[in-house]
Amino acid sequence: MKWLDRIIGTEEIPSTVSFDEIDTWLDMVSKSLFRGLSANADQLYGEIKDTRERLKQNISELQDAEPIEDIPAPITKIGLPNRDKMVKHLYSLTEKMLIPTKTDYKTVLSFYSVTASNIEFAFGKSKSSKTIYYVRSLFPDEVKEVISDIDRLKALLNQLIAPIKGKESQIINFERVPEIVREIKNLKSGIEKEKEQVHEQEEECSVLGKRIEMDGKRLSAIEEKEEWMRFKELEIELASSEEELNALESNIHELFSPINKALNLLKKQDETGRYTLTPEERRALSSILSSPIRALDEDIRDFLLSIKNVIEGDDSILKERKRDKTLKWIDHLLNTGLSPIKEKRARLQSRIKETKGKLSNMTILKDRKEIERSIISAKEQLAQLQERIDRSKRHIVSLQEKVTENERFLLEVLEGITGKKIDVKFDRG
Repeated sequence: MKWLDRIIGTEEIPSTVSFDEIDTWLDMVSKSLFRGLSANADQLYGEIKDTRERLKQNISELQDAEPIEDIPAPITKIGLPNRDKMVKHLYSLTEKMLIPTKTDYKTVLSFYSVTASNIEFAFGKSKSSKTIYYVRSLFPDEVKEVISDIDRLKALLNQLIAPIKGKESQIINFERVPEIVREIKNLKSGIEKEKEQVHEQEEECSVLGKRIEMDGKRLSAIEEKEEWMRFKELEIELASSEEELNALESNIHELFSPINKALNLLKKQDETGRYTLTPEERRALSSILSSPIRALDEDIRDFLLSIKNVIEGDDSILKERKRDKTLKWIDHLLNTGLSPIKEKRARLQSRIKETKGKLSNMTILKDRKEIERSIISAKEQLAQLQERIDRSKRHIVSLQEKVTENERFLLEVLEGITGKKIDVKFDRG
């Protein structure tokens, strides 16, 4: 701070200042800008105090004074209450006149504003004209002394702020500086917190990345085991059996599809009462229509024979061409031999069940799924962390822009105080 001591000694305002020393710089600039204010205030505080004490004495004398003689009764009647009101206001003024000990411009300006306002309230022109007239009519000497004290106080207050007069714009800028500095510090603090958070999140990302890498190696190790090879063979076997079963069931549907329209017509006639099926016939019809595949598990041959007998027994059920075609296809189904199809389906179902059992007993699948879930979970956490990091970085950029904006504003305000450009050395961190 040697440079500051030299500057204060020469009473010059430096053009360069560190951001961290703004407060000290402002104090020095204040002393230079309001040169003589402190000494002036020291002297005038004493005079104001003496005037206040004299005013108290004169107020007391006014309160105890007797009206002059030969005053008309109406004036006396009005003047005495006004005297009491004046005394009350004046005593309040003296009680509120707290003379400070500090002599900086903020204290001086505050004391001036408060005291001048109190004087105006207690003894302002808008209130005093008639009051003074009536009270002075009764107590001319005492009122003269009080008014003299008030005028003296006003004169002393004007002398008190004389060094500040004409520097209102600088004062406004002085008041702005602490708020701007505080905002810049808050913004920088926010940036540091965001950077710390980003650093912590990046470390978490690193940990998750290593975890994903390790799980990937574990997964590769599992896939190289003989048990896994066997597992994949069983999966292929299962897929092949299921595909074969699906093809077989699809063929069964196609095998029965040529008689579906005729069977649906027969069902509709039964429902409308044009023809009445027996419960056994109705069951056979419903079973084949709902699912030929499930009908295979029952006595499909008896079902087909039952339906064939119904169609053959009544020529009116189907038209001749559709009737012949349907009967021919039922005969085809009966001659095809549905038992081998049923047995093949049962074998495929058994094989599928057995393969699934073998797969479910293999612990390697459980181990693999656990590793896969771990990888998926880690990747989701990694994505969320990266999103938060990106959001924090965008916020940091926004805060930095606000810092730059406030720093530029601070330079403008400091120039408004000193009348010259000030170079502030900001900590860029």
